[in-house]
Amino acid sequence: MQDIHVSPDNVKEVEPHIRGALRRARFSVAVTGAGISCASGLPLLRERVEGVPLNEFFRAELWRARPDVYYRLYRRLLSEWRRARPNAAHDALARRGVWVITQNIDGLHRDAGTHHLIELHGNLRELRCITCGHVYGTDLVWRFPVPRCPRCHQVLHPGISLEGEEIRHYSLAVDWVGRCEVLYVVGTSLQKDPVRRLPELARRRGALVVWLNDEAERLLPRLLTGATVSSG
Repeated sequence: MQDIHVSPDNVKEVEPHIRGALRRARFSVAVTGAGISCASGLPLLRERVEGVPLNEFFRAELWRARPDVYYRLYRRLLSEWRRARPNAAHDALARRGVWVITQNIDGLHRDAGTHHLIELHGNLRELRCITCGHVYGTDLVWRFPVPRCPRCHQVLHPGISLEGEEIRHYSLAVDWVGRCEVLYVVGTSLQKDPVRRLPELARRRGALVVWLNDEAERLLPRLLTGATVSSG
């Protein structure tokens, strides 16, 4: 089955086919990336925060070598992302009951009410100790320049997977995609391993793969629920 790439220019043409597939499907899954959260005001990896390229935030070298710089950036991001709210694309996935596999760390799918959710890279709203395994909320970030574990005093690791670290629950994500009949890929081009393998897995099982990378906050509600969302 051929993939469908949805854009503002072709949505009228492809909408009947996608909505028909959705009606027939018993199980649908979405894989989401940073693009779905742009309409919520969150930055993309190519942007700079506190003078630091945002992609540096996901590199373990900065956390290990300069935890003071790392957590200054963390506090800035956390303060911005705590103000963010789910947009119409997050809401549409939750209302339709689509199971979500996200590469994002912003927690907006949780806030939208998605019940079946895999956060492959973890969540910005947690800290964890890699020595003793305890997990904490982010209050320690505001109390100390470099948060440490209250039990063993090691520098806390952000509750996200940094570059080179294993992503979470990937085998479960493979199981979901292997069983779905429609796979939505929203706000991501899935260029990196291992997530780039997921669409091919869905294709091999006969699923329809639908890509939305432009104006997902407007087009996805239309496709999933029939709702019209203003582009303004």
